[in-house]
Amino acid sequence: MKKVKIFIYALISLSIFSCKEDLRAPLYDGQNPPPPISSASVEAIPGGVKITYRLPDDPGLLYVKATYDLKGVKMEAKSSYYNNFIIVEGFGDTKEKEVSLYAVSRSEKLSTPVTLKVTPLPAPVYDVYNSLQVNESFGGFTIAFENPAALGGGVNSNITMGVVRWDDILKEWVRFDSFYSGLAKGIFSVRRQPPVLTQFGVFLKDRWGNYTDTLKKTLTPWPEVELDRTKFKDARKNPVPQRAPFPELTGIVKDAEHEGSYPWDKMFDGDITTFFHTKQRYDMPIWMPVDLGVTAKLSRYVLWQRTGSGWPFTHGNPHEWEIWGTNNVADPNSWIKLDHQVMVKPSGSPIGVLTNDDKAVAELGMEYNIDPALPAVRYVAFKLIDNWASIGGATGFMHVAELKFYGQLK
Repeated sequence: MKKVKIFIYALISLSIFSCKEDLRAPLYDGQNPPPPISSASVEAIPGGVKITYRLPDDPGLLYVKATYDLKGVKMEAKSSYYNNFIIVEGFGDTKEKEVSLYAVSRSEKLSTPVTLKVTPLPAPVYDVYNSLQVNESFGGFTIAFENPAALGGGVNSNITMGVVRWDDILKEWVRFDSFYSGLAKGIFSVRRQPPVLTQFGVFLKDRWGNYTDTLKKTLTPWPEVELDRTKFKDARKNPVPQRAPFPELTGIVKDAEHEGSYPWDKMFDGDITTFFHTKQRYDMPIWMPVDLGVTAKLSRYVLWQRTGSGWPFTHGNPHEWEIWGTNNVADPNSWIKLDHQVMVKPSGSPIGVLTNDDKAVAELGMEYNIDPALPAVRYVAFKLIDNWASIGGATGFMHVAELKFYGQLK
């Protein structure tokens, strides 16, 4: 009986060992490389080319690989055998390039190459550069841009904008600011500049390291100051103007109370790690008035969301809102609208996707300009229309880490 058990155990062990060996074996053990692709045609695209081809009739084919040189670095692009084309990109000029295409088997065997001469269109970053509009503004200047390539989504059209200033002492350009965007258009604001005639420059870079020229502008920033947050006072309990949009449920806009240990003044304590938090399930919109303590012609404001792990662009952080102003808080008919915004993630990524760039921008604060033609005001109100957790919702709540206002005192 003992010998039988030993024999059975040996059979089981051999079976297991054989299975393990089978698992290690390649799914496809063909040793011959596949035939090359054929009938290749080239379509020039911004910063690259799209190459369409006929795939070889080979059961072991896994993908097609393109190799090319990019500023002295050997690059590769791959395309599954489900496709009959491959995208090669990253070129910064329109000079003729050489691209080699290989059919690759499941055993990583390469076919003989098919080498093509290709000529790309100018990279998208140069279209962005040609769209730049630089104008004087409060405390600095604004840079408006358009990036048509970003309409298709994806990170390959994302740009980094560098801002430089001419230093008369060093006799050279000094970089002092930068911005990042994956949006199809936008406006960046350069701030904290003295109101003196200065030569500034703006240049762009894409993810492939392609740089544009520097656009030079001589400007005189408009003077502005940050309003003293220690003078701000809670202006709730005053009459709330009944202006559209109205709540869907009650039809009456009213003040909101804070939740637990997250009071109103946390919005103005200079600490972006603390935050104001209203109670839950208020009828939207939520009205939050503030006494600035001074009368000022507002130029802009900066909003910090509740940040930390996973919080930016979600939960009760503002998504759509309005800023209102008045000099007579007791008169609900005296309020005028100063601004309306819908927050957009700088990466352009969908809801629920948070990139490192999104997190970085949220921590720096998001800035919004106010029309300089509007009158000076003593009181402002933040009117939340919806938050990121309930876009377009009838009820909700809000949390804001910090809110700063800038302008000229009157």
